[in-house]
Amino acid sequence: MATGSRGGAAPGRWPIVAEAAVVAASSYVIAGVLELALIRVFEPTELELTWVSDVLLASALGVAVYLWRHLSATRLELAVKEREQLVLDTQLAIAADMQRRLLPRLPHANDGLTWAADLTPAGRIGGDFYDIVRVSDARYLVLVADVSGKGVPAAMALSTVRAAFRSLAAESSEPARLLGQLSSRLFEQWEGGPYITAIICLVDAGRGALTYANAGHPSGVVAGPGHLHLMEPTGPAAAILTGARYQQRDVPLRAGDVVVFVSDGVTEALGDAGAARLQQQVRALAEAGSSAEETCAQVMSLAKAGTGPEGVEDWQDDRTVVAVAMSTVRAEPADLAAGDYAAVATRGRAERR
Repeated sequence: MATGSRGGAAPGRWPIVAEAAVVAASSYVIAGVLELALIRVFEPTELELTWVSDVLLASALGVAVYLWRHLSATRLELAVKEREQLVLDTQLAIAADMQRRLLPRLPHANDGLTWAADLTPAGRIGGDFYDIVRVSDARYLVLVADVSGKGVPAAMALSTVRAAFRSLAAESSEPARLLGQLSSRLFEQWEGGPYITAIICLVDAGRGALTYANAGHPSGVVAGPGHLHLMEPTGPAAAILTGARYQQRDVPLRAGDVVVFVSDGVTEALGDAGAARLQQQVRALAEAGSSAEETCAQVMSLAKAGTGPEGVEDWQDDRTVVAVAMSTVRAEPADLAAGDYAAVATRGRAERR
């Protein structure tokens, strides 16, 4: 024990000795240079030269000690900052892992539906979120949301969004009602602080339709051979008003259709005409018979290649894509003609009554 103590102490003294030697050498050099300069300029007597030498040596020593102490303090400050940064990086890594765990496992390919999703935050953590809840046989609730702001504050709000959505989804599967209740609950908890844009959609493979409500979120896209439909906003952003109300709309689904939900990071990445480019891409993929996985990958690839809105430098935002492909429809409505969205809407309202 004692031997180990002595062995460990000796190496610790050498840096101090080395620093002292550096201070002494620096003082000597600084004093010598200054003394030589003064002699050439003022040509002092021997007595004056002795006095000047003492003053210069003392000043040089003081300067060297100051510089040494300043360097030591800087090193200590850097070490503290490095430790703080290490702690912060560790906390962000844990937060990013926890955020990933909030995302659901995608449903298995059944009920005539296949699923794919990709969420790429702008930084370590972000404010985008999606969730999928199986309501019953062949019926799924989908939420895609974007919390205002970025980074840690937005990420912290996501757990509240998820908990509130899942709690409400256990009581109702009607998108407009769900979105209104979600908005009110978040407004009460956040007191009008952050807000979210969100789209809630009930995908009903058995009925051959989906029902959605959109709170100021980028329009989802339903595309298939020969047709395209947009899930446009049906009310204001959520958690920004008390008692917000939303309309819901029905859209038919056919075999071969692809449904795509995105966050605004995707449309903004594609530039000022981002929404139109997204629609063109989804239409082309649907016409080609692409799977949900292929559609999701292609849309995200296009978004990652985008540089953002024109004139905005160093633009970054979270990017989310959720895709659902309909391979078969259990009972496709016989009275539904191409583009006849009113028929399926009427049928949906009758079933809910």
